[in-house]
Amino acid sequence: MEKDIVTYRQAMDDFRKARTKSAMQRFWAGIKGKSLDLLPYDEISSKLNAVSQTDRGLQVVRLQDIIGSVGRTDDFDRNFLPLRDSDLHRWASVKTLMTSPLAPGLPPVHLYKIGDVYFVLDGNHRVSISKQMGLEDIEAYVTELKTRVPISSSVSPEELILKASYAQYLEESKLDLILPGVDFMLTQVEEYPLLKEHIAVHQYYMGMELGRDVPYEEAVAHWYDNVYLPVISIIESSGLRDTFPTLTVTDLYLWVLDQQSRLQEDMGIPIRTENALDFAAQMSGANPKPGSNRAEQIIEDVVQSQEGLAYEEEFASLLQADCLIRDVLVALSDADPGLEALKQAILVNRCPDGNIRGLHIFPTDEAANTEKTNELQAKFDARLAEAGAQGKLLTIAGDVTRLLTAHSLLSDLLVLKLTYPPSGGFLDRTGSGLVEILRKAHRPVMVVPDIAQEMTSLMLLYDGSPKGKEALYLASYFTARYQNKLTVLTLEESTGVKAEAIAFAVEYLQKLKLAYTYIVETGNDLTSAVLSRLEENQISTVVMGGYGGTSFLGRVFGTQVDQLLGRVRVPVLICQ
Repeated sequence: MEKDIVTYRQAMDDFRKARTKSAMQRFWAGIKGKSLDLLPYDEISSKLNAVSQTDRGLQVVRLQDIIGSVGRTDDFDRNFLPLRDSDLHRWASVKTLMTSPLAPGLPPVHLYKIGDVYFVLDGNHRVSISKQMGLEDIEAYVTELKTRVPISSSVSPEELILKASYAQYLEESKLDLILPGVDFMLTQVEEYPLLKEHIAVHQYYMGMELGRDVPYEEAVAHWYDNVYLPVISIIESSGLRDTFPTLTVTDLYLWVLDQQSRLQEDMGIPIRTENALDFAAQMSGANPKPGSNRAEQIIEDVVQSQEGLAYEEEFASLLQADCLIRDVLVALSDADPGLEALKQAILVNRCPDGNIRGLHIFPTDEAANTEKTNELQAKFDARLAEAGAQGKLLTIAGDVTRLLTAHSLLSDLLVLKLTYPPSGGFLDRTGSGLVEILRKAHRPVMVVPDIAQEMTSLMLLYDGSPKGKEALYLASYFTARYQNKLTVLTLEESTGVKAEAIAFAVEYLQKLKLAYTYIVETGNDLTSAVLSRLEENQISTVVMGGYGGTSFLGRVFGTQVDQLLGRVRVPVLICQ
């Protein structure tokens, strides 16, 4: 018995060390705001709706996969360190039986398995001691319970609690039965009622539209295909998931639609989902990547769905189903007393459900001039009423460049009047003028140097760069939809625009069966090249790629933008 007494005394010392360790870990966990509580099986299995028990027999189980207990969560922490001093003799006795050469040993523990994680039914002290001894495995009789929420061995205790809430939601909503394999889990568990409400509202309006009662299963499938998936597609293409990696895609779905709803209520006009996402993300400090070019996608969708269709008026009519420029933001300033920018916005906005939002910005160090604001509001409303258009005027104080670029994200196009040369107007206050706006804008910008004009004859400045291609897609869209005349101008520098870039544009325009004139000139003087062709081709609008990169337009913007915009008296549409 002497060796048993020695082993028992050593076990008591080990218990005291384990208690000291557990106290220290809980102290630091409390400082960091973390929990070291062992997960309770009864609560978790109930919330996970664990059913269908299966006896898996005797197995070897990794100790790191045991993360909970049945009824002993007050006695051990998450690492199975003892929490009660009163447990000294019990813990030491069990360790003596496990380690003493004179002891017969102990039988395997009993575990419940849910997914790839385990809960101790019998043998908490044996698990605790095995962990403190540095063992990796333990023999256990395993009973497996099935659950409708998959759980992996890498799941954290916090994630397991989230999955428990998700399982409870699935039990109520049956989404996993209607849409098997689709993950709707939320990290914001309090939002499950909101997700349920989204489906209920969709079911209600679907019934109103169809004039009949719509079964729940039918409404869920229709909501998933026509509401949920389109929003998820926008989220995926925006890169928002990379910006908020801790949120699930359904978290982001609810966040985006909530932001869209708030913005529409504040602005008083409809806002595209993708525009609301961009604006909300930027205001939250995120910087999602731009999605694919909408002009290109709209045309490609039409082409792919109508293979072999002869291009006439029928092709243009197909584009009516999707307005590229539906919502227009127009900058209103004292430098534009005739509201030419607003006139141009009205001419560009041809969508039946389109909106024009005016934005008047005054410096933060100036008080709002109520009389001037009321006068501007009256003129704005009168112009919209005369044109049969709808929209709203917003007057705010702040930095012009920051506010214009941020609010442009809520629209599909920014239109502004350029008073050239700058003479104290709102472009002067940006510090770097138009170039600074173009550097930061993520939407096309239309500059009106003189007076507003109908878009009847377009001149595309094309160089094969990514921004140049965006301009190509945009010009093609307007040409196809409104049957405008199109002239393409490529300016070859000393280095030359590559032949394949020109071939790409020609092939693209021919695929769409658009009528166009292609002009290739040699030289570096963009302004002269454009001016020489404007009157000859009766150009009403110039379309070009935006500032940036190493393309000829990118370099020209650094040195010749003032000259170009100062001498070209027709509106210029700049792709961003």
